[in-house]
Amino acid sequence: MRGVLRCYRQGMCMRRLMILMGLLGFIMAACGAEGDQMIQNEPAEDTVIVMLGDSLTAGYGLPPSQALPAVLDNRLRANGHAVSVHNAGVSGDTTAMALARYRHSVSSHDADMLVIALGTNDFLFGFPASVARQNLSKIIERANSEGLDVVIAGIEPRWPEVYEMLQGEYASMFPHLAADYELPYYEGFMRGVWQESDLLLADGLHPNAEGVERMAERLAAFLEAELN
Repeated sequence: MRGVLRCYRQGMCMRRLMILMGLLGFIMAACGAEGDQMIQNEPAEDTVIVMLGDSLTAGYGLPPSQALPAVLDNRLRANGHAVSVHNAGVSGDTTAMALARYRHSVSSHDADMLVIALGTNDFLFGFPASVARQNLSKIIERANSEGLDVVIAGIEPRWPEVYEMLQGEYASMFPHLAADYELPYYEGFMRGVWQESDLLLADGLHPNAEGVERMAERLAAFLEAELN
């Protein structure tokens, strides 16, 4: 009788052990499957775009949400692009000032693409186009050394005839610079906006919210070709 009881108890223990092992295997398999699913469902990293510019980029006279980088970010995302557009615009900046803050404004963001929209203030201060070109070249070379895709945006100022010669120098500088470095050239950063007073602030120089929307629409269409 004692032997039969021992066998019975041993059989019960074995069955319990087998049940526990089966449960453990099921849990491990479930965890593994869940882990695989989590890996597969991880979202792709955003393409980080930094816009390095002056007041036209910074959003002079507008809240941050209506500045060009923010509006461009929303438009590109709405079109299905996983991007993060950073505003590295500072009102009043010249090319020299932007070069001086490059590390803080660009390198710190671990960017994938740099959009350079500078030169307006160099032009307004009467600096030779050769000086602006030298500073822009240094910015481009730093971006290239960091593996960034670079886009050059050209300005098309509309000022009195006293600036006519200088205006011609700046107008030709941007496409030549882009060609020298084999970079995409975005012609006419403010095209279709500077010509329309209802798209400008009261100062007649900076875009209002509607003007920024117009700028973002054109720029987004251009950048989409670079992102695809």
